[in-house]
Amino acid sequence: MTMLSPAATYHAELRQQLETVGRAISLQRGLTWLARGLAAGTIIVLGLIVWAWTHDAVSGLSIPLLVAIPVFAAIAVAIGSLFIRHNSPELARRIDRAAGLQERSTTALELGRRGEEFPLALAQMRDAVEHLRRVDMLDAFPPRLPRKELLAAFFVGVIAAIVALSPNPWLLQARASNPSITIAREQAERVQRVADSLPQNESPDIDALRQLVSQGAQTMQARSNEPDAALNALQDLEEQVQQMSAGDDQLAAALAAVASALSGNQNTQALSDAINTGDMRQVSQAASDLAKSMANLSPQDRQQLAQVLRDAASKAGSESQGVASNLSAAADALQASAAAAGDPSQANQANGQQADASGAQGAQSAQAAQAASDAMNQLSQSAAAADARQRTASQLESSRNALERALGRTQSRSGNNNTSGSSANRSSSSSQASNGDQSGSQSQDSTGQSQSGDQPSGGGDQNGAGQQGDQSGTGNDTGTGGGYSTGGDPQSLNNNGSPSQLDAVTDPQQDQSGGAAPDVSSTNPYTSDAGSGSAQTAPESVQPSYSNKPTQGNDSGSIPLGLRDLVKDYFSSLDQK
Repeated sequence: MTMLSPAATYHAELRQQLETVGRAISLQRGLTWLARGLAAGTIIVLGLIVWAWTHDAVSGLSIPLLVAIPVFAAIAVAIGSLFIRHNSPELARRIDRAAGLQERSTTALELGRRGEEFPLALAQMRDAVEHLRRVDMLDAFPPRLPRKELLAAFFVGVIAAIVALSPNPWLLQARASNPSITIAREQAERVQRVADSLPQNESPDIDALRQLVSQGAQTMQARSNEPDAALNALQDLEEQVQQMSAGDDQLAAALAAVASALSGNQNTQALSDAINTGDMRQVSQAASDLAKSMANLSPQDRQQLAQVLRDAASKAGSESQGVASNLSAAADALQASAAAAGDPSQANQANGQQADASGAQGAQSAQAAQAASDAMNQLSQSAAAADARQRTASQLESSRNALERALGRTQSRSGNNNTSGSSANRSSSSSQASNGDQSGSQSQDSTGQSQSGDQPSGGGDQNGAGQQGDQSGTGNDTGTGGGYSTGGDPQSLNNNGSPSQLDAVTDPQQDQSGGAAPDVSSTNPYTSDAGSGSAQTAPESVQPSYSNKPTQGNDSGSIPLGLRDLVKDYFSSLDQK
C-alpha cells in the first residue's frame, strides 16, 4: 500500500475537479460549434441555390438534401469539437475567471506540480479544492446555443428560400426571346412523366428503362437553357432506348406467328385476341391471366393446353428463341403437372397407399403448374417491357420532333402546305385542261357550237378552260360543249372546226380592250375569278392539336403492331417534303 503525501493528495483531487471543468467546457464548446456548423451549412445551401437559380435548375434540387446539408454540417462540427484536448493550466484559469476564485485553482495547481509540503502551501491547495467542490459547473459554463450564430443561420436560410422561390429575370427574358427554351423544358417534363409512369419493381428491364429515362430527363432539364444541348441529350436517350428495343420486333413477329395456334383453345383465346390487337399491354395482361389460371385447370385441360403451347412454340422458333423457350417450358411443365395429377389414383389404389402417394403427387403437380405459370409470367414481363419501350420511344420521338421544329431543324408545315397547294393547283389545271379536251372532242350540241378538242394545249390557260383558236371546250363533266368565239387565231394550227354562230357585236358598247368575254358587254368586277394568292397558314394555327394527331394512334392499341412502323414512316415522310 502506497501512502501519498498531503501535497500529492490535494494535487490529485485538484486535477479531478479540473476534469469536471473540462467536461462542462466541452459541452459548452460543442453547442457553440453546433450553431456555427449550422450557419456554415446554410451558407453552403445558399450557394447551391444561387448556382441553381442562375442555371434554372432550382426545381431539380432535392429538398431533403438541402435540409440535410446544414444538419449534417452542424453535427459533424460539434462532434469534432469534442475531441479537442484541454490542458490543466488553461482549465484552472478559466474556472478561476468564471467562478471568481481569484486564481485559487491556478496557484494550487502550481504548488501541487512543484510538490510543496510546507503548511501554507497545503492550506492553499486545500482551500482551492474546497472552493471547486462548491462550484456548479453548469452555472459557471452554461450550455446554451450562441444567439449570433443562430440568427445568422436563420437569415441565411430565409435568403436561400427567397432566392429559390423568386424567378430569375434574366432567364425569363431569355425564354421570351427564345421560345425553344420553354419547349425544351416542357419536353423534359414530359419525358420525366413517362419515366414516372413506368411501373416499379415489375421486371428488371422496366426498372432499367425507368432509370435510364429518368436520368435522360434530368439531363434535358439541366440543359434546357441551351435547346441544342437538350436536343442532343434527347437524341442520345432515344438511341439508347432503341438499342434496348432491339429484340422487340422479333418478339412482335413471334407473337404474330403464334396467334393462330393459340386461337384454337378456349384458355388461350384471350391471349390470341390480345396478340391480334397489336397492343403489348393487352398481351402482357392476357399472358399474366393465363399464368394465374393454370393452377386451376383440370389434368385434361392441362394436356390440351400443353399441346397448344407446344405447337405455338414450334411456330415461334423461327422468329424468337426467347418466346419459343417460354412457350416450350410452359408446355413441358403443364405436361408434367397433368401427368402427376392424373396417375396417383390408379397407380396406388390397390395397395392402400393412395393417400400418401396422392399427397406427394399433388405437391409435384403443384410445383409443375407453378413452373408453367413462371414461364408464362416471363412472357408477360417481356411483353410489358416491350410495351414500356414502345410508349417511351413514341414520346421521345414526339419530343424530338417538337424540339426540332422549335429550333427550325425541319421545314415548316406552312411551307409544305404552300408547296402541296401549288402542286394541287397544277394538277387541277392539268386535269381540267385534259377534261376540257375530252369534253370538246366528245360533245357537240345541236347548234354546232362545240368544236373539236384536238387543238394543242399550249393555247389553254392555267385554269383549264381549254380555249384555242376559234373553238373552246368548257372542261365540264356534263359535256354540253357550249362555247364562244374569241375572234379566231389566224396562226392556229387547226382551224377546221365549224365557225361560231354568235352574232358579231358592232355596238360601241363592245369591250375593245379584250378584257371581257365576247358574249358580255363589259367586265363585271364582282364576278371575276379569284386571285391566285399564295397566302396560307399552318394547320397548327387553325387547330393546335393538328401536330399531335398523326402520332396519337401509336400511343394506343388502335393500330396493329405490324402497321405502326408503316404509319410512322408515312407521317415522317410528310415532314421531310
